[in-house]
Amino acid sequence: MSPRTSMGCLSIPPVRGVLSVLFLLILGAVPFGDGDKGVGFRIAVTLVVLMLGTIIWASTLTGFHREVREPRRLGEAVIVANRPRGVAIVVSWIALALTVSGLVAVGIFASLDAPGWVLAPVMLTVLIALPTATALPRLSRLYADGAGVVAVSPSGLMITQGHDEIRHPVPWEQIGVVRQAPYAAAFLGRPADGLGAGVRWRPGAQQAVTRWAAEGFAPTAAEVRALRLEAHWSPDPNALAPSRSRRWLNIASLAWALVACILLLIGILAVIAQGSDSWWVGLLLVWAPILGIAILAPRLVRVLRTDEARSATITAQGWFDILHGQGLVPWANIERIEVLDRHTVVITWPDVPPFRDQDLGNRLNRRLEITSIGSHGAIPSAGPLFREVGPHNLPYLPETRAFELAAEAEKVGGVDVRRSPTFFEQQARRSGAGPRS
Repeated sequence: MSPRTSMGCLSIPPVRGVLSVLFLLILGAVPFGDGDKGVGFRIAVTLVVLMLGTIIWASTLTGFHREVREPRRLGEAVIVANRPRGVAIVVSWIALALTVSGLVAVGIFASLDAPGWVLAPVMLTVLIALPTATALPRLSRLYADGAGVVAVSPSGLMITQGHDEIRHPVPWEQIGVVRQAPYAAAFLGRPADGLGAGVRWRPGAQQAVTRWAAEGFAPTAAEVRALRLEAHWSPDPNALAPSRSRRWLNIASLAWALVACILLLIGILAVIAQGSDSWWVGLLLVWAPILGIAILAPRLVRVLRTDEARSATITAQGWFDILHGQGLVPWANIERIEVLDRHTVVITWPDVPPFRDQDLGNRLNRRLEITSIGSHGAIPSAGPLFREVGPHNLPYLPETRAFELAAEAEKVGGVDVRRSPTFFEQQARRSGAGPRS
């Protein structure tokens, strides 16, 4: 089974659920089972179960979080008013915690041959908590959506009534005078006829919609963060700041993968050192964890050391790249800088020495794409922070805020800077005259 097929299986909720339950039971049973095995063996097996189980548990938790997450999406719009389901969400999280702890406890008690009066209540807890954590988030979501929702986008308000999929867009300039009320139906008036009486605004949404109806849709950075809007909807560059949670999740993912490769390398070397009959298999496989360590270790160091707000600096000598580790790029080597909707690309002349991508994974990825035959699509790259460097291109995503350096580069280095309208500017032009005063 290929890795792609394996990940495809994990995308099926029943498969994820069964594997998650199985690995939780194994996690509880392994440390206390097989009494003849030594402590070292039990620790090693437990670590293997943890490393493999983490992938499955993370995938399952992602699906669970998608069901309980607020606010939700309505196509390209973001929901800002819906029927609250706080109690259901709290109960769902409690049920999930009881399921996890209960399954681990069942594994422990079963391996210790605990009496039935000890095992029975734990099993009963799991049998109640597991279906609750599985079904309640979706059922509560269906119940909440039955009252309708209100979502926002640059084009206006998107309103659904009940489970009706027909959306009624209300352009911002047509909303008119609004009334202050905690419920969306009373607040919006006629455009929201048929919206359930229990549909309430999310914190900060009522004030934001009031301002957008009067001034035009131009979310501030605070509104983007509070309502979890798309950062490029805001004219404020501060809205692009990446969240700390995303940064730490990236660090945790890289650290987990690096530890997995290190443990795999140690295990293979231990098999080779023992001189067993299958030691030659270890020699054939030892390259995989070594390659993984060579790719992941620099990436982890780079994430820890790189502050995305300092993706590059401007000096009298040239553009100094920090994000990609290219160092000083003299002004004479730069043909132009392109800024497209805050995506920035520094382009050098064809006759200057090409850039070398410092990320080994990106280089292998590119080589594999070049040599592969019959590929139906691009091979996934290493992620936003490790966006591939072209021979004469240095790319920077909007959150690096490299676009703010373009004007200074034009002034200090005399570089040709080509700009395209931002998303917000394009929306303002389509609407006619931008925000109303």
